[in-house]
Amino acid sequence: MAESRSRGMAESAVVDALVASPGQVAGLLAAEIPVVISELAGRRRAVDAALVEVTGEALRRDEESSAPDALARAAGFSSLAELLQHLLGVEMRDARMLVELAEATRSGRSLTGEPLLPARPAVAGALATARVSVAQAFMIVKGVKAAAVRAEPAHVDAAETELVASAQGVIPVSTDPDGIDCGGADLQAAVPATPEELRVQASAWVAFLDPDGAEPRAEAIARKRGLWVRQAADGTVRGRFVATPEQGELLVKTLETLTSPRRTVACERTGTLGLGEATASDDRGVPEEAGAGGLDADDGQGGGLDAAEVDLAHPDERITDRRTLPQQRVDALGEVFARSAESAHAPRAGGEAPTVVIVTTLAGASGEATRPADVPHLGRTGTAVPPSLVAKTLCDGIVQTAIVGGNGEILKLGRRQRLYSRGQRRALAVRDQGCITPGCWKPVGMCEAHHTSRWVDGGLTDTDDGVLLCSLHHHMAHSEELELVRDHRKRWRVLRPGWQYRLLTRKRYREVKSRC
Repeated sequence: MAESRSRGMAESAVVDALVASPGQVAGLLAAEIPVVISELAGRRRAVDAALVEVTGEALRRDEESSAPDALARAAGFSSLAELLQHLLGVEMRDARMLVELAEATRSGRSLTGEPLLPARPAVAGALATARVSVAQAFMIVKGVKAAAVRAEPAHVDAAETELVASAQGVIPVSTDPDGIDCGGADLQAAVPATPEELRVQASAWVAFLDPDGAEPRAEAIARKRGLWVRQAADGTVRGRFVATPEQGELLVKTLETLTSPRRTVACERTGTLGLGEATASDDRGVPEEAGAGGLDADDGQGGGLDAAEVDLAHPDERITDRRTLPQQRVDALGEVFARSAESAHAPRAGGEAPTVVIVTTLAGASGEATRPADVPHLGRTGTAVPPSLVAKTLCDGIVQTAIVGGNGEILKLGRRQRLYSRGQRRALAVRDQGCITPGCWKPVGMCEAHHTSRWVDGGLTDTDDGVLLCSLHHHMAHSEELELVRDHRKRWRVLRPGWQYRLLTRKRYREVKSRC
């Protein structure tokens, strides 16, 4: 006990020194930093408790005055919340949080002058003794308030007691078989709940104490849902959405599945007539006996170097995803919509599934536009798109040829057709078993067929000249951030540009080192 007391005094002394003389943190040991933060957190809770108490006193005096917000108006502010906002330098929502918390935890007096307990006594006690933070206390008060409308007061008090214990890092062990009465219960040590966790726990209590209110709450939430979309002047589409909890759960889980690195995705095997089962390996690509369809490493692309010799584990050869997490999420959301539009059950408009139409000419598709009408653009909005997107879409999209007049008007439309047939895609799926980019986990269902030689440049639409790439790596291939090359066994490999120079440099370095 004496040792613990002396250690606490030493920690307080360190914190006192830091508060009195800022700029001394560089002298802290690594093990001392969490201890100091914990000590500072305790002091902050004590200061916040004092702020709540003073705010409660201001509310009491306003009740006794004849005019509302008299104290704040006397100081030059329109309300107590505005006074707190300016004097504390916080956002208005934080100031209102202090006012609401003070209202729930302050003591009052009856008409006869007798003292009254706070509306939320357990929260008031924990807050006054600096055992919970303002954010934790507010989340409890807010959650319990929703249950207090219809539930029994004793049950609401039990919920408050358990939530306060959870915020402190202890769990009440109730002896009541119904799990309601937590008074006098033993305590088990646990990790203190964060405000977010307390919100979830409080919502569970509300659902438990007010089962009849579940449907009305769900209906109220459902009324708030919506998706608002608008197109900006630069062509980008912006918006916001509100989803119900179950919709949000599905959305988040789907995005997590699509954005988590190295995630294994279970897919059904697709049986293909006339094709054997391919075995998974790191050497996915065209089999050795496959016919030539593209340049070998010895045919000019590699200068006599074999792409199979490239060490994919070398840091210089790693293909990294430079997208931010929000960018990954929106790409994943777009991928979900794209897969849904391709399904047999996709909604139809005029007999057609949702389709992104890119209008261009052969000159525009090859990046050699000679007039504005050649510039590739989206059919619905007219927004210009780069030739790389056209090339990517042509690989695995649906092509519809057209005869265009001199003013850009469409004179005759041809038949809509997908360049790679269903049978060819099945053959690629059996052979490649997913995106062939090293380190990419995307399965067949999330991949697109890619022409190793651009279709607009005369590239053939056959399995020898095609590979499966996920949407990201497909885009990188058409942006020349990736290079597809065949090794000596005619297998396609995805490498970073400049692989020949790096491979040659490492080979020469090993040769020189072996001579030394």
